Amino acid sequence: MILFATLAVRSLSHRVRVHTTQLLLVAASLFVVSLPTSAFAQTATICGPEVKAEVAKAFASVTGLADADRLAFEKELYAKYQFCVQDAQNVPSTFIAAARECGAAVSNLGSLFYEELPCAGYDPQRRQFAAPIKIKQTFGFGPAPLPGSREHVLHCVADANGVLQPVGRDSVHLADAIAGQFPTWQFAVITNAAFNLQTIQPMDGTTRRARSILSWEFVPTDCNYQPIWGNALNYRIRLDQ
Repeated sequence: MILFATLAVRSLSHRVRVHTTQLLLVAASLFVVSLPTSAFAQTATICGPEVKAEVAKAFASVTGLADADRLAFEKELYAKYQFCVQDAQNVPSTFIAAARECGAAVSNLGSLFYEELPCAGYDPQRRQFAAPIKIKQTFGFGPAPLPGSREHVLHCVADANGVLQPVGRDSVHLADAIAGQFPTWQFAVITNAAFNLQTIQPMDGTTRRARSILSWEFVPTDCNYQPIWGNALNYRIRLDQ
């Protein structure tokens, strides 16, 4: 009788352990499902490399267009591919935290699957902005070495009324990686302040609000520009001599 009771207790204990394990597995699976999508960011994109290849090819076909014609072309192409900006929903919180460590706040988020602008700064003596660009994929930039594509960065500084004004724009050329290479890579756009110079004067130690906007292929047209691929950073500069 005692042996029977012992076996019964052991059997019950085993069933309890199995049931508990099953509950824990179910709870764990529910936890994974409930994780924010940003936890799985950078593993997929709404617009794959074939889409970026189409865009890069379209831009390569209009090289040499007059400014007004190119602006109209970009506007039409932007409308066609604007849906790709939905990738911004998957931007991980780690990117926002990293930008904060750089003294910047993130805004105007587009897709960061291919590239991102993690930091930016200004040299007041040289009137130059520096914008490192992190390249995260081997593809999506056009055939190498040419025609490839360009990463554009627009820099803005607030005027005396606090309104952001464009002060400089430049770009860097890149292309798909050569076989056997693996990301990430650090490119950079160095931009001279060339217009609305009143926003970066006088050089008396004054601080100003600044915004830098990264946009792949599409040239940022104003300080509120929403890139499809890229992002903006908001930070402060100091106008030291």
